[in-house]
Amino acid sequence: MSITRMRNAQHKVHIPNSVRENQYLMVKFPLTDQLISKFSKLVDESASDPYTQLYQELSKKYFDLCNIAQLDNTQFIANDKFARVRYSPEKMTSETKQQLLFLYNPNYHTSQNSYFDGAKRTKKITLLFLANGNDVRAQSAKFHAQVKQVVSEYAKLLELDTTTVRICDHQHLTYDLFAGDKGVEGKQVHKFRPMTNRYATDGLEIPDSKDALTYAVVDLPINRRIRSLVTIEENSAERYSELYNLIADAFISSAKHFHLNNGAVIANGLVPIVRSALDENVIASGELLMLGYNPSNTTGGYTCKWNADKLVDTVQLIFVASEKNKTPHGYGKFVNQIQQALRSIAQSLDFINDKEEMLVRLHQHVGYYLTDS
Repeated sequence: MSITRMRNAQHKVHIPNSVRENQYLMVKFPLTDQLISKFSKLVDESASDPYTQLYQELSKKYFDLCNIAQLDNTQFIANDKFARVRYSPEKMTSETKQQLLFLYNPNYHTSQNSYFDGAKRTKKITLLFLANGNDVRAQSAKFHAQVKQVVSEYAKLLELDTTTVRICDHQHLTYDLFAGDKGVEGKQVHKFRPMTNRYATDGLEIPDSKDALTYAVVDLPINRRIRSLVTIEENSAERYSELYNLIADAFISSAKHFHLNNGAVIANGLVPIVRSALDENVIASGELLMLGYNPSNTTGGYTCKWNADKLVDTVQLIFVASEKNKTPHGYGKFVNQIQQALRSIAQSLDFINDKEEMLVRLHQHVGYYLTDS
């Protein structure tokens, strides 16, 4: 193979045909005094649920616009809970004290629901748009444009300050790294171009003031075989420390070897939420672990968070791209480095490729305000 062809191959990622696609857009804006005043007749301060009619009216106007645009999978959230979306063969919505988790298959599942607590004034309204179809990634620019049109009309209808209306587009590709070892045939080839570049090709321009992030979250199940790799002192207060150190050492060693400079190992039972931030930080907030990364920082290092006295079902390995990882071709080389690092980690842990699953979820995100301030 020529040097040119070898270099081109570095930027092409081969992913099993069993890969699953998701796209969703979250739109958030504050519930201000000004907005409430427009619907003051619907707010009964003497009632036990003073905001119920307000939320019902705001959701009705939202769903009416969605129906006109033929967007069938939309949610209205007014309870300040964090919304997460994942692929699932079965449709389900799970609600906790802090989260709303939407599980669905884009090929088949649609719904239109409201989630609010009429007794409380929410800090913000969240509009959630879930993509549907069997070619989600190919149609992602079209879906984004449809959503933006609905949001613009909704903002105009409510007379919102459009500099406070934030649109966030999230896309995932999820697959078992070792699907081929389990008999899955066929591959897809991706270059993982930045979303703004892909959208520009389809005639959709994203504002220059946007922020973007590319990262991977990998689920490493902690089964009996992996637990047996170390000696666990059941009476020790830090009985799982050796196990988590083994995994962290394998992660850091492999990440360094394959030039991956931003990452984390999470084994404390919290849900890691990766977001773009000017100041890099790690903040535990109830059920959530907020991980802020600045893509301009090319040497962020590695974060390891675990509870040594608690055994988790799954350790999550996180790799975050910096600007240095973005080439003229896209993030393909970065994803290939991740796959190489994961295979190295699996080898260190004596992974049984044809029996054990290592689930990789590749995220691409872009966020911006409806209009610049």
